[in-house]
Amino acid sequence: MLWFLLACVLGVSTEEEQTTISLEHTKAVHYVNTNNALKSSVKLIAYDDLGKEIAHGSGNYFKIGGDYFIITAAHNMAPGTLLEAEDGYRSLKLHPIIVDVTRDIAILVPEEKLRMVKAVDYRLGLEEDMTGNTIVYAGYPADLGKSTFTGTIANDQRYMMVIQSFALPGSSGSVVFNTKGRPIGVIHALRLGFYEFNPYPQMHSTLVYCQKLRDYDRYAVRGFIERWKRSRSEP
Repeated sequence: MLWFLLACVLGVSTEEEQTTISLEHTKAVHYVNTNNALKSSVKLIAYDDLGKEIAHGSGNYFKIGGDYFIITAAHNMAPGTLLEAEDGYRSLKLHPIIVDVTRDIAILVPEEKLRMVKAVDYRLGLEEDMTGNTIVYAGYPADLGKSTFTGTIANDQRYMMVIQSFALPGSSGSVVFNTKGRPIGVIHALRLGFYEFNPYPQMHSTLVYCQKLRDYDRYAVRGFIERWKRSRSEP
């Protein structure tokens, strides 16, 4: 009943000793599922060939049946670096399954299941035109630690979305979810602006660019993983 009252406008009118009560449904209140973005968010650490941490990015942990994998941005896997997933007080090596540098999407399989990060079922939530829709994502921007953000899709193209939201270096690779908690894209880049030039300019994000997970549906990803597993078993 509480949800019903919050999502409706209650009107009362009185005429000739008769009182009429009307309920009008509104869109002022809507539910945004932030759970999937938060619980699946994982910090990815990049190391150089000497084992020194040089950068970090974000990703999300998913499952299809008994297969577990991480989706992130391909540019997080810079040449000459080793990418590992932070899992509490340990880090796990990641095996690349797909590294699509054109679309900036990567699929990685950890050497074993993560314990502190929860995998969510991988089912896409893409629609034909999502302009104006609300989105949510979680990640590790700069030194803020795990953070969650909401935003609005300002421009929806076939393979890319422009989002009005917040991001900083370190957010790259975060998976973007719709309000139902289904993945739709990956944080790809952000446009930065500056203000207060004197004496010290401060940087802030103005727009966030997201690569859509089109062509990476449940069946395609399962096929990628199956082919990778077969290749590992071949002599």
